[in-house]
Amino acid sequence: MIADNIRKIESELPEHVRLVAVTKYHSLEDTQAVIDAGVFDLGESRVQDFLKKYEVLGDGPRWHFIGHLQKNKVKYLIGKTFLIHSVDSLELLEVIDRESKKKGLITSILLQLNLAREDSKSGFLEEDLNSVLKVIPRYKNIKVLGIMAMGPLTQNNEEIRNVFVELKRIYDRIKEESLSSAIQMEYLSMGMTDDYRIAIEEGSNMIRIGRKIFNS
Repeated sequence: MIADNIRKIESELPEHVRLVAVTKYHSLEDTQAVIDAGVFDLGESRVQDFLKKYEVLGDGPRWHFIGHLQKNKVKYLIGKTFLIHSVDSLELLEVIDRESKKKGLITSILLQLNLAREDSKSGFLEEDLNSVLKVIPRYKNIKVLGIMAMGPLTQNNEEIRNVFVELKRIYDRIKEESLSSAIQMEYLSMGMTDDYRIAIEEGSNMIRIGRKIFNS
């Protein structure tokens, strides 16, 4: 079932779009089934659950941390993740940089934006973004590889599309303006099970799919 679901999803994805299988809450066996089906980008949202899987699967997959990250748990992720998607505050940036420096590593991250301004979601507001980007070069052990956002909680596809259009505009602007090697816009991570088709139409090159992979 998992392999069949993945094949159906991949059959409609353009070549440049990377599929991150959201394996959070799913068993080690189901996670292994995703890998066996040829998807190596795996998304986890709880540090404790991630570490349990990492003990068994190690560096075989490319691990993406996509959940809200508490500062006191950052140290457990450093050196183990391909990408941390959910960096939503300067305080978190500072901790990631400090813990990365301790290990002599550079950690790749995405900046999470909250363009829909929903209280239930974390992320930088657009008006704060310029000041955040200005301080990024101070952090020598962090590399910003893109931005991430979740679509608004609505059934209105135009509202969802408008947020994704705005996110792509911001992504393009940062890519054009950035002069720092610490900021390289490689990934625009937007789109989940219910809205990934809209996200791809509006320029996403990284989607995060869970339910559509694991539901029968």
